[in-house]
Amino acid sequence: MHTLMPCKMPESLAGLLLAAALLTGCAATPPAVVDNGLLPPNPPPTQANDTGSGLGPAGQQKTVEEQLAELDQLLAASTASFSLGKGDVLSISVYDEPDLTLDTVPVRPDGMVAFPLIGDVQVAGRNVEDVSNEIRERLLQFVLEPRVSVVVTEFNSLDYTLYGEVVHPGVYPLTTDVSISAAIAKAGGLTKGQFRASSVELADLTHAFLARDGNVMPVDFVRLIREGDMRFDIDLQPGDYIHIPSGLSKEVYILGEVNEPALFAFRESMPMSRTLALAEGFTVDADLSRIHIVRGALHNPTVIVTNFQDVVNGRAQDVQLEPGDIVYVPPTSLTRYARAIDKIVPTIQALQVGLILGGL
Repeated sequence: MHTLMPCKMPESLAGLLLAAALLTGCAATPPAVVDNGLLPPNPPPTQANDTGSGLGPAGQQKTVEEQLAELDQLLAASTASFSLGKGDVLSISVYDEPDLTLDTVPVRPDGMVAFPLIGDVQVAGRNVEDVSNEIRERLLQFVLEPRVSVVVTEFNSLDYTLYGEVVHPGVYPLTTDVSISAAIAKAGGLTKGQFRASSVELADLTHAFLARDGNVMPVDFVRLIREGDMRFDIDLQPGDYIHIPSGLSKEVYILGEVNEPALFAFRESMPMSRTLALAEGFTVDADLSRIHIVRGALHNPTVIVTNFQDVVNGRAQDVQLEPGDIVYVPPTSLTRYARAIDKIVPTIQALQVGLILGGL
């Protein structure tokens, strides 16, 4: 028997495909969660529906309006204050002191800039206000009440990453405002292939995602790219990671407390229990009573929670995996479902980056 229940989900699923120090957090809108085992999931369901046989209905997922509301909330909470870095170019001036005005001051590889009278100033890793205040304080012994202005003319240290099915994937400098659609256009657009003498796009927009600070932003790439819903066309921030997977590659991911986290080519009839064997066993910290299977778009998924021991002992039905599924084995110390979701994306992103770099 399988019960469908609502459960809180974090703001994201979690991002870089190979490294994997995993994150924590919680979000505002719930994905559909299917309990496939005999143990009650954590947190307990507020409502349980008997679905009879099979996995049951997918449940109530986030509407477009709910996704947009969450996106607006995240954007409002984000800061627009960025740290300076190597290669940035500054304009530094002191009011009514023409000899203390420098129009083009590049931040050196050591993170410093040189300024008249006071010498080197540490810039990298600090914001404009901090740098202005230090220059002002150090000038007080030479200038009466100096009014210092620091302006960034080029943000060469900021960048974003766009990998996957675009013509020119890679790391791009963020020297001005760039939206998601503008970034894809700058990368040459989505890749295309030939099918029966027709040109077709190869991108899988359903599973495409934008990761920011380890969190997946609730951006619906299908609505943005296919339907032209520009409400999802948000401006990128430094460090953003966009991944657009291929619609031709069919894979499943096995992550978490397993000996060999990896992605595996999808084959017909891939039950969860047998597929986990591909990861070469579990760690001593694995909690086999709450295996999480994340299915669908990362910003709006269905999550199936199943008890591995009950499946192998015939007390619960096995789960047939689908292309793109993420099987996550949590540690025993993980007490909340929301934290399990937060640990997934960084590992996925790290795996993808590793595959990309390995193919260069």
